[in-house]
Amino acid sequence: MKKINIIILLTIICSCSPNNKKISDGIERIPVEVDKVSRDALSFLEKIEIIPLETNDSSLLYRCNKVIYDKSTDLFAIYTSDQIIYTFSGNGKYIDNSKRRNGQGPKDYIMVLDINFNPYLKGIDLLNPYGTIYTYSPTFELLAKRKFKPEFPVDYFLALDTNDYIFTNPFIWTDQEVSFVNLETQQVINANYEGTISGNTMAHSCFYNIGEHFYFVPLGLNYYFYRIDTKEKKLEAIMYLDFGKSEVKADGLPGRAGGKRTDSDDERRKITEEATERYQFLKKSGEILPLLKFFNDDYVYLYLAKAVRGYGSHFIYNRKTKKGFLLKDGKPFVMYPCFGITDNILFAICQPDMVSQYIDRSLMSPQEIYKMEKLKEDDNPVILKYYLK
Repeated sequence: MKKINIIILLTIICSCSPNNKKISDGIERIPVEVDKVSRDALSFLEKIEIIPLETNDSSLLYRCNKVIYDKSTDLFAIYTSDQIIYTFSGNGKYIDNSKRRNGQGPKDYIMVLDINFNPYLKGIDLLNPYGTIYTYSPTFELLAKRKFKPEFPVDYFLALDTNDYIFTNPFIWTDQEVSFVNLETQQVINANYEGTISGNTMAHSCFYNIGEHFYFVPLGLNYYFYRIDTKEKKLEAIMYLDFGKSEVKADGLPGRAGGKRTDSDDERRKITEEATERYQFLKKSGEILPLLKFFNDDYVYLYLAKAVRGYGSHFIYNRKTKKGFLLKDGKPFVMYPCFGITDNILFAICQPDMVSQYIDRSLMSPQEIYKMEKLKEDDNPVILKYYLK
């Protein structure tokens, strides 16, 4: 095997320091108003539709860890807590599942942490934390099985082209770092970013492909979004979430936000304890924390929560009109936390017996209401589609 060349590329972006309030030119500022609740859902939503996922003996699934949707193939892929992937068409028709591929055989996969669509191989990538990438068709025929030797375990990833990928490591191994890897040459280039104040969120994705560009949205409490420079192998801050007085400052917080490169198990144990200390402190502080964050060319979506009982808040920002909309405390209606956006559609997934709690009937056609009323408690989960104006 070719020797892996490790190149540390420090991308220093002064504007990303949590203690520096000045936003550099070229970084889009997103004003997040956490108290101005939208009065009417019609001010930002066109309609709501639902997609019941087909339920049969082969398709029945539980505990969705990650849901992804690909517009070009009109395909949903759902990764569950038992490491099985299910595929459904855009209208909810069941296609297949990966149960027969979860094992020790030459065409099987083991110990998968993340999945993503691979448009270059026309399949679904599955990531093993020790550097194996399995690529399957939507019907789980093995298309490719490729390996590299990561310096540390990897946990999230995205294909940048046929051979180039980008990865993150679990927080205890590195400090705010991504790795660019070429599977053919085995070259690894590490790039740093800044701004993370604390780890632990609800997010299940951090890499996004929007049009011809790639983006990185750091996991944890970080107010910046980054563009991935695939040529220079670096990250460039392109968006800042401005929470004003509600922004959490790193100064004075206990513990730490992330890890560092170390070979000491004792040091990693200490890092874990200190990171948990900070997270638990923030969890009890009553601060407003963005737990889900993603965007496309037209919108920014955030799911916010405090460490108190009650509904989380949703903030939707229209990048063209420069207007923000906030759903809070069940007003103007209760919305389910979303997992992605395509064009003007926000996607969420919830259990069938909960759907009626997370919709506004005035935004649904009689046909959609009829579909909702036919749902049974033991059916598969349901995809919710919130159409933005």
